[in-house]
Amino acid sequence: MYLKHFKLKRHPFQMKPDDDFLYMSSQHSRALVFMDYAAWNPEGFVIISGEIGSGKTTLVKRLLRNYQGKVNNFHIAYTNLESAELFYYMTKQAGIQITDQNKVTMLYALNDFLKEKTKNGTPFVLVIDEAQNLTQANLEDIRLLAGLEGLNGPMLKVVLLGQPELQLNVNRVPQLRQRVKLHYHLNGLGEEETKGYIEYRLKIAGLTRNLLFDDAMIKVIFQYSRGIPRLINKICDALLMCAFADERKKPMISDLDDVLDELMLDEPVSDPEQEPAASVEEVNNAGTQPIAAVPATIDMEQISGYLERIAKALEGIERKIDVLAKERHY
Repeated sequence: MYLKHFKLKRHPFQMKPDDDFLYMSSQHSRALVFMDYAAWNPEGFVIISGEIGSGKTTLVKRLLRNYQGKVNNFHIAYTNLESAELFYYMTKQAGIQITDQNKVTMLYALNDFLKEKTKNGTPFVLVIDEAQNLTQANLEDIRLLAGLEGLNGPMLKVVLLGQPELQLNVNRVPQLRQRVKLHYHLNGLGEEETKGYIEYRLKIAGLTRNLLFDDAMIKVIFQYSRGIPRLINKICDALLMCAFADERKKPMISDLDDVLDELMLDEPVSDPEQEPAASVEEVNNAGTQPIAAVPATIDMEQISGYLERIAKALEGIERKIDVLAKERHY
């Protein structure tokens, strides 16, 4: 709508994920490396978590582009699945003809398929986006799939991407948790990277220089977006619409009040700057430590610790109930 007005060739702040516009921040670069690591590591099982709009789906698009001609993959983006549907989607993508949609039948078919596809050493990866929606039954099925062995070890590597609750869901399936090699959490961008993000997208859209958003405006955009790429896009798009509607060459700082009010964004915290990269924890073979990435804020750390303590307490209660039940039985 405003492309010609601002001399743009492409829409710079569209909501639809497009890996042409993927800004490789330090975090996104690291996440992509870890996702690629899953394909080539004998025990490749990686989880990438992040808030809504942090760039996970765009990373998937880039990963699948990188895989072309090198890595075979199953890609599942719709995750509101019944128990047997995960296997069914995979058999459909593999082109396997199934007459009986029994889970055991499909598992054997997938096992034979993977043996054939991986016998020459070409990796095969299961990539699941929006994985926080997977049921416990789905996660158990993924554990089974990750355990399928070929001549060179596990035949199917796994990359799961989802919102932060994915971590808690995986922790509830201990045998699956033990298989996870790496977990990486995407925080929001820092202020400098927010500036770099905006300038990069404008460059890809056709502007050689950022003449639309000055530093003062970018600072406010960062504060209200918390460095979340999707929120940055929403604010910048709305600002360009304001300038276009008034036939101005660029947005003004005064446009921010109207835009932020219309988008109903939360008030910024007093110190919105976040660490630019989350930490990675390699899960030990015994599985005694829950997978976790260090969150960006102390509040989230406290919440995570609180939830873990609750989970451990519930496990203890369940054990006591089992003991009492056995005593009464005898």
